[in-house]
Amino acid sequence: MDDTQKMEYARAFLQKEVESEFPYPFQILTEEDSFLFCFKNGCRDCCARLKATKGMLDRLCSGDKKVQKQEKERMLRVLEAAVEAQENTALSEKSEYGKMKNMLILRPLNLDFYRSELVNVPYIRIGDVALVLYCVLSHLGGDYFTTKVYRDQVQKWMVPEAEVMRAALVNTSFLYPPRLYSIQCLMGWDGKRYENGIFMGEDDEQKIPPGMRSYLLTNTLEINGAIAVFYPGVAEKIAQDLGGDFYIAFTSIHEAQIHGVGMISPEIVEYSLQETNRECTRPEEVLSNHVYLYNQEKKTFSMLMDGDFLEVEHEE
Repeated sequence: MDDTQKMEYARAFLQKEVESEFPYPFQILTEEDSFLFCFKNGCRDCCARLKATKGMLDRLCSGDKKVQKQEKERMLRVLEAAVEAQENTALSEKSEYGKMKNMLILRPLNLDFYRSELVNVPYIRIGDVALVLYCVLSHLGGDYFTTKVYRDQVQKWMVPEAEVMRAALVNTSFLYPPRLYSIQCLMGWDGKRYENGIFMGEDDEQKIPPGMRSYLLTNTLEINGAIAVFYPGVAEKIAQDLGGDFYIAFTSIHEAQIHGVGMISPEIVEYSLQETNRECTRPEEVLSNHVYLYNQEKKTFSMLMDGDFLEVEHEE
């Protein structure tokens, strides 16, 4: 079997096993190199993500029932932990903010695409980007499970929503630190290296290599990494190291391309971004078709609209 056939075989196998083990209506999808487990419990939609490594696919497709069972049980442990956390903690009517604070994160979504789903969900708006409140229910390595947090839940905590959102953004930056890679370096690597992308936080001496035409910004998990540009201090650090303003092209919810002003025209960046979103990015993972500009002096973000950059505000 080729890799595509292995993914489909493994997906079908896991779908059958999960349906026999859980009372919840899980649907297993494939997304790039991962399996995505989706289900709905009442009005609260959740998902878990398991990385489909080569070893995992080989074991699931081996035909060896003992090996398949071991791999299945590993996967079920992740789902069991996530379901238990959902039922006993995050969605409990008695949940307390103090107990959940360190589990809260923000995820970047396109506001127009998801607007109807965000009516009762807290989010920070920056242009056409929504930073949406989620709770991390399970995170083991690359296996990742989250659920939206709804406004009625936040109101029960008796904490101002703006305070909850600010704390969640800071928490996201600690859980999933930013990583910045030069495109030129990435082209010469066999995959990204964790230590090479460090540019703030862990080592104050780390500097972004200047003079490159393009950089890739994400996080250590490489999931929902486009939010990293909105982490406290990140845009300021990038501008400082690049020596001025910079453009941002959100090529998906997972990453953003960074271009120093003067290295390339914003119109070329916009054309490339829209082509990428149209041809390469899944509709639900498109974050924006607009190029953003970070102004170092004002410390503000602007969005390219009809040839002009219009300043946008953080709206909570």
